[in-house]
Amino acid sequence: MNNNASDNHPRTAPVDFSGTLVKTVFNSLSANIAIVDEKGVILETNQAWRDYANVNQMEGAHDSIGVNYLALCDATTGKGAGDARKVAAGIRAVIRGEIKEFMYDYPCDGPDGRHFYYVRAVRVAGEQPVRVVVSHEDITALKLAEEELRLREKERDRLRHSLELAREVQQILLPRENPKIAGLDVAGKSIYCDETGGDYYDFILLKENDREKLSVIVGDAAGHGISSALLMATVRSAIRQRSALPGPISQIIADVNHHLAKDLSDSGQFATLFYMTLDPAGNTVEWVRAGHEPAIFYDPAADAFFELAGSGMVLGVAEESRYEDNRRDDLPGGGIIVIGTDGVWETRNETGQMLGREAICDTIRNNSSAGADAIMKAIIEQNKKFRMGAEPEDDVTLVVIKVA
Repeated sequence: MNNNASDNHPRTAPVDFSGTLVKTVFNSLSANIAIVDEKGVILETNQAWRDYANVNQMEGAHDSIGVNYLALCDATTGKGAGDARKVAAGIRAVIRGEIKEFMYDYPCDGPDGRHFYYVRAVRVAGEQPVRVVVSHEDITALKLAEEELRLREKERDRLRHSLELAREVQQILLPRENPKIAGLDVAGKSIYCDETGGDYYDFILLKENDREKLSVIVGDAAGHGISSALLMATVRSAIRQRSALPGPISQIIADVNHHLAKDLSDSGQFATLFYMTLDPAGNTVEWVRAGHEPAIFYDPAADAFFELAGSGMVLGVAEESRYEDNRRDDLPGGGIIVIGTDGVWETRNETGQMLGREAICDTIRNNSSAGADAIMKAIIEQNKKFRMGAEPEDDVTLVVIKVA
């Protein structure tokens, strides 16, 4: 019994690569291929080489057979001469056996424009006399794609640099430190979901008849990114200029809105704003809402929450909008005011669930014995944990004021 399984099957005859089959395979290749001898004389070319030689009117017959390719490279003049000489030097190194393979890519200007080629020269193993296969592959599409990618990366780097500069400028416009004023403990922070954002907050210290007052402003431009950041920078500048002039805060906001609405007409841009002025000595707080979420007011002694609400149109939509003055004269000791943008309570987790204002109120209550900075950090941490790793979809701005 024959245990050799291979003997049970007829042997496959070896493929014969001579003659017509070799020429068929050779001519089917897309690369321009020539076989040269030890002097660089072309002995054989494939169809792609012959087509290229015909289009580009190369020396000799259209098949290039008998042409000394190395001499042709050496004789090249003009801006392609340097590349041609490098190709000739590489092929000679392969012929002499100094290297096994030579590879090089270069540009070539032809009748139909500039092309890029990848040349590869390989010596045929064991052949005597020497035979070297020289192939030229058209890599124009690849080079153009690389150039497009390089330009895109350059543009991306330029844009990233511009965004970094914009972020630095915007950070400079935010308060560098929390205000120090007798009777109030204040903390504020903005966190942007992009390099720049549409949220902002500001503190303006005022003096009236030797009494210190503090104005707190929180704003939120529609959307986020550079356009929103520019809008909020404009709002900040307008608010600061107008706040230096006399008048109730409702008039301050009306004047700012009047100018913004002229500039933003038909742009679709707008901003919400909450403007509050606190007088700790007089135990009063005044505020105006311009389409912004009401502030949260918590009285720990009564364990009661109130909203600092009021009517008012968003900024930048209607020139003649009027705004409502609101006031409380009973600020309790230990009372806490929280002003935020919608990114604070409208943040969502991976399941799509919204955090909500009620959860924020619970955090305020649970941390009511702490200072303003600690309360602010507790709310920001709550916001972060609630997202459960989900990326924030909106900017987060928060100001906490605690009455002494």
